[in-house]
Amino acid sequence: MRYAIISDIHSNLEALNSVLDFLQSNPVDKIISCGDIVGYGPAPKQCINKLLELKNFISVMGNHDAAVINKIDISNFNNDAKEAVKINKNLLSDNELNYLNSLKTSISENNILFVHGSPRDPINEYLFLLEKFNQVMPLFKEKICFVGHTHHPMIFETDNNSNSNFYQEVDFLKLDENKRYIINVGSVGQPRDNNPQACLVFFDTKHLAVSYKRLPYDIEKTQQNMAELNMPEKLIHRLSFGM
Repeated sequence: MRYAIISDIHSNLEALNSVLDFLQSNPVDKIISCGDIVGYGPAPKQCINKLLELKNFISVMGNHDAAVINKIDISNFNNDAKEAVKINKNLLSDNELNYLNSLKTSISENNILFVHGSPRDPINEYLFLLEKFNQVMPLFKEKICFVGHTHHPMIFETDNNSNSNFYQEVDFLKLDENKRYIINVGSVGQPRDNNPQACLVFFDTKHLAVSYKRLPYDIEKTQQNMAELNMPEKLIHRLSFGM
């Protein structure tokens, strides 16, 4: 099976359209999102409905999805994130909010786990540090776990003897069938690895091949739409730099 795995669209319709246009000419069997369809950006309604048109799409719930439906406490969100949650919530219909509420916190299939944050805390935990990767590896049974949340593409690899590798800049990796992996797929709508282009990952279960793809999109249009909604200036500005 050939998957396209995406994450952290964050209500960025132009970035999502760039990804979906690419997938039209590079089709896959299934598209899976690691969450945060909404938040930060100006087009939550359009992004949700665009995804609902797809017959081969499923998603898990991210922390911003949960925030918009009042499922988590957002007191620890920064002020810009809180304001974006409020704006996003006001833009959504009951049907769209119900869709977000229907999302599961994890999906497991084909010996692959899909979550937003981590296997230990699917909604909220950030996996940046090697120590955290080592802590959560025993907490899931699947060979591979795909995550989002940090907006930073990276791959953690370990074997049965706890020998580990950590890849932060990788375009392609052939997975070792004797090792286990946590793979962060980056962000479609708000990259933070100093590359403003939308990020997605392809995974081929037959060949155990992971490849990253970066795609340009109309950042200025997204920024203009954010400005029209009086969204926080920092959220608008950072899209230009992928930070």
